[in-house]
Amino acid sequence: MSLTSIMNIGVSGLMTAQDQLRVVSDNMSNINTPGYIRKVAHQSSIVTAGVGMGVRSDQATLAADKYLQAAALKATSTSARSDVSYELLDQIQAQFGDITDSNNLFNQASAALSSFAQIGEDPTSSAGRQQALSYLSSFLSEGDRISKKIQTVRGDADARIGSDVNSVNDLLKSISELNASISTATVTGDDATGSQTTQLAYIDQLSKLVDVSVTQNTNGGVTVRTQSGMLLANDTNYATLSYKPTTGVDASTSFGPISVTGVTGETRDLTDSLTSGEIKGLLDIRDKTSVAVNAQLNEYVTQFSAQINAAHNASSAVPAPAILTGKNTSLTEGEAIKGFTGETNIVTLDSAGNIAHTMKITFDADGSGNGGYAVDGGGGGTIGFSASSFVSDINAGLVGAQLDFTDGVMTLKTNGTTGNDGVAIVDSAANTGTGTTPSSKFGQGFSQFFGMNDVITSPNPTNYKTGLSAGDANGFTTGTVGFSLKSAAGATVTTVNVSMTGGDMTSMVTSLNDTSTGLGRYGTFSLDSSGTLSFKGFGNPANTLAVNSDDTSRNGTGASFSKFFGLGDGAGSIASSLSIADRINKDPKEMALAQVNLNAASGLNALNAGDGKGALAMAAVGSKPTTFNSAGLNSGGLSTLERYASDLAGQVGNLAANAKTNKESNAALLSEAGSRRDAYQGVNLDEELVNLTTYQQAYSAAGRLVQAAKDMYDVLLNMV
Repeated sequence: MSLTSIMNIGVSGLMTAQDQLRVVSDNMSNINTPGYIRKVAHQSSIVTAGVGMGVRSDQATLAADKYLQAAALKATSTSARSDVSYELLDQIQAQFGDITDSNNLFNQASAALSSFAQIGEDPTSSAGRQQALSYLSSFLSEGDRISKKIQTVRGDADARIGSDVNSVNDLLKSISELNASISTATVTGDDATGSQTTQLAYIDQLSKLVDVSVTQNTNGGVTVRTQSGMLLANDTNYATLSYKPTTGVDASTSFGPISVTGVTGETRDLTDSLTSGEIKGLLDIRDKTSVAVNAQLNEYVTQFSAQINAAHNASSAVPAPAILTGKNTSLTEGEAIKGFTGETNIVTLDSAGNIAHTMKITFDADGSGNGGYAVDGGGGGTIGFSASSFVSDINAGLVGAQLDFTDGVMTLKTNGTTGNDGVAIVDSAANTGTGTTPSSKFGQGFSQFFGMNDVITSPNPTNYKTGLSAGDANGFTTGTVGFSLKSAAGATVTTVNVSMTGGDMTSMVTSLNDTSTGLGRYGTFSLDSSGTLSFKGFGNPANTLAVNSDDTSRNGTGASFSKFFGLGDGAGSIASSLSIADRINKDPKEMALAQVNLNAASGLNALNAGDGKGALAMAAVGSKPTTFNSAGLNSGGLSTLERYASDLAGQVGNLAANAKTNKESNAALLSEAGSRRDAYQGVNLDEELVNLTTYQQAYSAAGRLVQAAKDMYDVLLNMV
């Protein structure tokens, strides 16, 4: 071996040791730098023609373990999802308040019922009436406030999704651009660890927003995908996300998709590709959990109002009002009357509360809406009526009052003749001996069904048992309903616009289920025996239905298609539409606190100012068995308002408690995963000191070799 070769070997050792010392110095100087990943120096021998010719310094790498890195990324995504879930659920739960707080929704309901019990003992008290209305109004306002706050939380979540989407785009762009610089450095042999460290920091930030899977490319760069496999970034390109947050979020809001334009130009919805990360947590709260809580809240407030109205409709103010005006049923006369069975009475009374005239109306048991009536004890016999001409048939025999049904609204008023100063509608009491039953249509009495004496009103339908059957006209002759289908994960499957062209209910359902122009490829609409229209999506879990737009009106003056049938989460906005009837708010004397005694003896008042039976009936609704619809996390069925309230409070509390537990446990897992990763890839001062000593000794040894070669050169030169 020549002296030149020896000299070159020594120089290569000096240069390699110098590079290694530079790596150690960089590590030691960054020991306290957050996110810094330890560099590892590498070397390899130089062999020429089978003969060792020194050593070369190879490209430094990062001390990163792909398995520890993958575990940390997964833990970061899971923790971010549980963090945001708890944050928003805690906000929702806080709206219901502490159970000991008198302003708590459920305590306000109890206060309202207690005030009715108190006024039942003293129904003539003006202060008592005002107090009862105040408590009832506070309960309705609190239900409205909570429901709107839930929508605010949904709106906040939606806005954060928009912000997170922008952050994801910035991070994917940075990761992809660093791929190019890392690849170039790898090819040229330059140090790429700085770019790789920055890139890993970006990937960490990305994993908080979406769940990611990272694979190392041969050129040093990375390929980033979601855990489900959607490609987000590679060496040459990156995906772009787009999302437009919705303003003015309410219960019926249908949110748009998070569109992803992939690296090859294809477009798809991101939602189905997410399993964790902050965006997934926000989507879960916005589209599932908050919707479920709001649905239960609205079901509770709706049934509370329905039971109060049922008791109020079974009662009367003293003196009886001269006119009773119902709500807009969005039905025709025949549709509204069809389905009634049992017996009710239209009564006119004088100013002293004496019955002037009574018309007993008996509906046939077959539910056709046909039947017969008898006036003032039936001395004139029983006269038949039909559902289709109910109003004119009744008016033909009605004494002292007049019935009207226009644009879906029923009105009963006195005719102003002497002794007919007020009107009341009173169901007959059940009598097993005579077979008499109170009037009923889907569990509602005649007065309640038409809302003739409601104390709580809403401009929109609150009961979706329409009573329509297959052959009835659907009533929607113009307009278009825009539907969107959502997957179980919340991704938009498709949007479909269906034009309404009239016809019967069968033709409407057939049109909705059409596989070309309707939604037949994604689910099935069906009409049950109560006239409730429902949609069942295909798939397991099934697709869900949302309504994007609706410009229809039943019979031109009624509710829209979605509100009439309660589709597109129309039931979720009921709490925000309830209020005390305007006539009662203006004059608390209009409160129906007494009950008409149909069997009052001659000369005795059938309606007394001191009678508080109506108020006591309203006070008792809290413990009355009530059938609840399936809503949110509650499957529905027979319960009481008190029990349902307790279940709702418990379920909301459990959701928040479970979210907190998940947050804490996932935070612990993240800490453990991070600690393990940091222990492996972080700087250990003891290790670096050992490496420093080793590389210093290597440098010294290489220097001695160079010195030895120099000495031999000197000897040779001196011999000449």
